[in-house]
Amino acid sequence: MSEQALEWFDTLGRALLWAAVAVLGLAMIAAIAIATSESSIPGFDELTRENRGVVAVGAFGGGLTAAGILAGLGALLRLEVADQRKPEA
Repeated sequence: MSEQALEWFDTLGRALLWAAVAVLGLAMIAAIAIATSESSIPGFDELTRENRGVVAVGAFGGGLTAAGILAGLGALLRLEVADQRKPEA
């Protein structure tokens, strides 16, 4: 594989790792926003008040899962690039 292709794959791996950090941060923000939100729909307010915590935890869990997948893909890609660049013994 050419050095230019390896450089592109390494950059993609770094971008995936940084995207994982961004997704995790956004998941935390979304969970806090959901947990502190107010609903003004008559009759629906009690139901949303009871389930708001569950929805906030679900949103954070989904973001954590997505961040884990992105970080894993980025790490695997960077490990493969490092393995390709390793000199043959």
